[in-house]
Amino acid sequence: MELLHYLLLCASFFLLFTEGSTAFSGTDSNGPKQPAFTISDRFKAICPADIGSIYEYDPNLVKRSSDSQDCTWVAVFRSNNNLPSVLIKDEFMNAMRIATSIDTDATSSSVNSSDPSGKIEVSPTKQSERVDKRIGINAQRPVAIAKLLPSADFPKQWMIETMRCHLKMEDTDFTCDGQSEHAEAIGVCIDELIIYHLKQGRGFDGGIRTKATLLSGKLVEERGFREVTELSRDMATHVSSLDDSMEKYAERVVTIQARSPGARDRALQIISSLGQLDREKDKTCVETDETDRDDKIDPWANMKKFI
Repeated sequence: MELLHYLLLCASFFLLFTEGSTAFSGTDSNGPKQPAFTISDRFKAICPADIGSIYEYDPNLVKRSSDSQDCTWVAVFRSNNNLPSVLIKDEFMNAMRIATSIDTDATSSSVNSSDPSGKIEVSPTKQSERVDKRIGINAQRPVAIAKLLPSADFPKQWMIETMRCHLKMEDTDFTCDGQSEHAEAIGVCIDELIIYHLKQGRGFDGGIRTKATLLSGKLVEERGFREVTELSRDMATHVSSLDDSMEKYAERVVTIQARSPGARDRALQIISSLGQLDREKDKTCVETDETDRDDKIDPWANMKKFI
């Protein structure tokens, strides 16, 4: 009797495992393989990001944005796919590598006699300094960056720009969010900046504008941004929409569009923050004075010499 009970228990676990693996792998016997939900995150994001990370990506970006004190950067790094928390484990491993790369020989260690606490001063070697810059947390080079800054043309509105990623656009992977690591990394930047924007209590419906490319335009549209209907001074291509974003992020939560735990967690944070917004108050936060606009400005003035 006990043997029969054990066999039935094993059979039930086997059926449960096969059904679960089929659901996460997205395989279909009657059709092509569908994108799968991964159980680990490819990327980790830091927002607001340290300016040193942006400098490691491209020093020219820091020089051009040094005059803007209100801009917020986000940096996306490649994770080691450690579970359950890639951020904590990656930082711990990097700290251990930095600590073990310091030369602690008697020739490089000395006790400061003027210090009553008797702390040991350890001077790192040139090799450890190089390793520190190469694998240190603050000196690690991001794979993607983006910036959120106040709009220079529309008061009470913000602009997402400088969405850059050095991963190859041609390397497609249907298990990625956006069908490539390049698109997934930029999507993480967009989500993190939206989360930061909402945490600051700023207006959302029409409050975020962006100048998107063919690739990033598709990514912001998947997150509820609408295409602009009239050409404006800032040359924005998309603007945020409260209703559309709530619909799109709700779909990302309940479907397999958010194909990693981090993507689904960010979607949950955004949909939760959007659901708590007061619509009337949100409209006043992004309300603009139409009389301040200069309709005489021609955004294509510099192109007339080529016509």
